[in-house]
Amino acid sequence: MSTSSNITLANLENVLAFKSLFFNNQVKLYNIQTEPLTLEPYCYSREFNRFITALDQENFVIPFNWTDWQNEGNRLIKHPEFLATADLSTLQKLLTFHVRQDRFCSGHLAAMIENGHFLAILNRLQAIHTELISVKIDISNTEIMPERLIPIQGDITKLQVEAIVNAANNSLLGGGGVDGAIHRAAGSELLQECRQLNGCATGEAKITKGYKLPAKWVIHTVGPVWKGGNQGEDNLLASCYLHSLALAEEHNIKTIAFPAISTGVYGFPIERATKIAVTQVNKFLQSHNSPKQVLFVCFSQDAYLMYQQLLKDLLKS
Repeated sequence: MSTSSNITLANLENVLAFKSLFFNNQVKLYNIQTEPLTLEPYCYSREFNRFITALDQENFVIPFNWTDWQNEGNRLIKHPEFLATADLSTLQKLLTFHVRQDRFCSGHLAAMIENGHFLAILNRLQAIHTELISVKIDISNTEIMPERLIPIQGDITKLQVEAIVNAANNSLLGGGGVDGAIHRAAGSELLQECRQLNGCATGEAKITKGYKLPAKWVIHTVGPVWKGGNQGEDNLLASCYLHSLALAEEHNIKTIAFPAISTGVYGFPIERATKIAVTQVNKFLQSHNSPKQVLFVCFSQDAYLMYQQLLKDLLKS
């Protein structure tokens, strides 16, 4: 599915896979060489160079007279708020400008890392990706299409979907990780409603309004704590997905986003949990018309790539 300017959803997803590099303080993306005779004082990391290579491979570095575009490029650097309305063509030119500029001004890319400009661009690309997948729904209920099961990397509290799933605890009164982030973003009214639900059993799900979230609904489900794999953890995790999807269907919810349930402090192995998530959601969608679109929201690049590969394998089978 071509979007515009020779960019496809796959191009967007392959570039967005690098997003975590720019908010991970443990990853150093460049070093300054101290040799006095070096002509290239900035040395970029292997991960960052892979990102720049991906920009070229995914059609974000394009032939055009970028020197004539420097004033516009500098304007977007000084006023990052304008990125909120930038289209794909503008972002192509902007990224091309940055990549080319570093060849003439060593350290330009390092400055764009430090001032958060790259992360701002990737956040805009993430928003465009979400907008694109939210309007392309043409699904047969007997075949799982790429547009119906979608992995993304980002913040689940900011997604423009009808429902997001909260990886809650049994009390439903908030906690850490995704649970805490959702409660903070939704505001105190969410906690007030959750107090009326009398908690939730592990493997089950309950639904509330989304309040200040972009999502209209929050489906709260309680994943199992990992105890080695012999205490019914797999079945309980599968039940989380199935109960959540059943609630979505009951409330005629067309688009829903899941976090990686139980893979945080609950310790469920990420690869095992990912296989269960993909398998159970696929199984449900094969026999139900709703929801029309399921997003798997990943925090880390590794998790995103894992979901992406599992979904590709599913489509081939």
